[in-house]
Amino acid sequence: MKKLTSSLIAAGVIAGASMSAPVMAEGPSMNVNFTNDYIWRGVTQSGNKAAIQGGLDWEMDKVSFGVWGSSLGDSTVTPTPASGGSEIDLYGAYNFGPVSVGAIYYYYDTAGGSFYEVNAGGDVGPVSLGASYAPDGGAYYLEGSGSFPVGKASIDLHLGYGDSYTTASGGTALDYSVAVSGSAGGMDMALGYWKSDASDDSEGKVFVNIGKSL
Repeated sequence: MKKLTSSLIAAGVIAGASMSAPVMAEGPSMNVNFTNDYIWRGVTQSGNKAAIQGGLDWEMDKVSFGVWGSSLGDSTVTPTPASGGSEIDLYGAYNFGPVSVGAIYYYYDTAGGSFYEVNAGGDVGPVSLGASYAPDGGAYYLEGSGSFPVGKASIDLHLGYGDSYTTASGGTALDYSVAVSGSAGGMDMALGYWKSDASDDSEGKVFVNIGKSL
């Protein structure tokens, strides 16, 4: 899974969620997902096109690690290579109780763009807070996410702020998302809206995600 928050957003469905430790059962778990647009920190990574995603995670005691991947589309937005291809993330975290620390390496199989981050996060009631920092270039990203049950579904909120790699121009940008998520027929589903004020990709986006955890 890629940076989990709620039970659905957790599966990398909305890639760009909290840096807090993944919420997984002890041992291995897998997930697959289809989305109409792979959005990361408010910016499309698939050129506003559909993407197939999936991951493998392992948790033991206070340590968790995993791998997650997604197809990409043609995009001129950093860090996605313009020629498309795919993204593979390798990550791990150590849970100190209410706070976790970790690292993630973003690999792109086309030329350029690969980098790594260190991160820390924790939960305050229903809200998850996180901070990420990329030593190469000094880029950062701050975020908060929350999932609030409404009947059999949940309302998922996200707010983030960062610089450099969130915009091709290297400036700062604020992004936010609102989603409704739930499960039916053994599948996890989400419908939501994501908006960023990044000048490179400032158009609001409606996203639909369908996935399954194994």
